[in-house]
Amino acid sequence: MSPSDTSPKAGATFQWVLGAFASFAVLFWVIQTFFVTPGDADPRAAERLANSAEISALQKDVLAKMGLSDPAKKAAVFDKTLQVLKTRPESASGQVVPGSPTQLKQAAEAPPAAGAAPAPSATPQN
Repeated sequence: MSPSDTSPKAGATFQWVLGAFASFAVLFWVIQTFFVTPGDADPRAAERLANSAEISALQKDVLAKMGLSDPAKKAAVFDKTLQVLKTRPESASGQVVPGSPTQLKQAAEAPPAAGAAPAPSATPQN
């Protein structure tokens, strides 16, 4: 048998793993279907829905006051903003992205952390 031949055991292992995965899915479905009782309804649900509706209405009012409720006006404002941003020169940012080359360089240049505090002595001092 050459080393490049695959053993028939590899396919059987895959089938066993796939079967185990499917059996856990079926077991989970059975438990969820027959043994889980629905929880009580949230007594604050009506209040939350009212708050959500009020917030949505206020947001729509603010958009209307800003003139952004019309898609054409909204597109014009965003195009104008884009043109303004294109005219500004690029500049360096003080914000460092974790894992970026700049952050890694700064971490390498940082002084080592201070050592731990000395452990208290075992003998009492008078």
